[in-house]
Amino acid sequence: MQFLNPIIDALHSVLNVFYGFTHDLTLSIVLMTLVVKLILHPLTRIQLKSMKAMQVLAPHMETLRRKHKDDPKALNQEMMALYRAHNVNPMMGCLPMVVQMPILWALFRLLYTKNLFGNATLDGLSWLRLDEIPSRMYGQFASHPQMLFVLIIPVLVAATTWYQQRMSVTDPQQAKMFVFMPIMVGYFAMLYPVGLSIYWIVSTMAYIGEYYLVVGKPHPMVSAPPKSQTAGAAAQGEDGSAAGKSKAPGTPKASGGGGRRPAVAPGKKGAKRA
Repeated sequence: MQFLNPIIDALHSVLNVFYGFTHDLTLSIVLMTLVVKLILHPLTRIQLKSMKAMQVLAPHMETLRRKHKDDPKALNQEMMALYRAHNVNPMMGCLPMVVQMPILWALFRLLYTKNLFGNATLDGLSWLRLDEIPSRMYGQFASHPQMLFVLIIPVLVAATTWYQQRMSVTDPQQAKMFVFMPIMVGYFAMLYPVGLSIYWIVSTMAYIGEYYLVVGKPHPMVSAPPKSQTAGAAAQGEDGSAAGKSKAPGTPKASGGGGRRPAVAPGKKGAKRA
């Protein structure tokens, strides 16, 4: 991935600039992460708006899937009509991510660079270096119980990932697919330098803030039918009423308040007179 080198060098320069006036590498990582998120925010905003539109249509897409489960062609046509009716482009949720990926990978590789952090430590914890890998500290827990605090970092990585996933994935089936994601990310945090975990936590929390800003507070999807389905339901209603009017002759009509009283069968009439 040689094409990432210019991006890595640019991000390294930004990190050095922040370190030049903060003299604190932890704070520099936080500031650099926020700057990167700010630069990428227009793309993230497009992605989140597309996600919001897809979430609104999700219940009705599920209805179409059940209706056309044996006819993929009809399902595809109905879903395309649903997207057109609401001016939704499902690809807009993926395109910004494709553009962001090189920057995110470059940032990941920068923070995973050997000797990047030197002897820098996490604020307030002089024994915890930013290039320390938590899994390598297991043998020191018995003699230095305070080092158990390092386990809070993978827990925070997993917790922030879980919350981001919980509020952005509203499809129950997708939620089941991603149920192990926070656990897996928390496990990886045990194998990566602490400085990289600081970036992940800050970046995830920034994304949560962007989600609240663009999408709003997470809530269950409303079930109001979209315009396309409302029109379809109206058309079906008209067909149904037309079918009701063209009932076979001889079919008795329900009696109404001012309607005509049904004729009494001759047999019953004769029996009544008797």
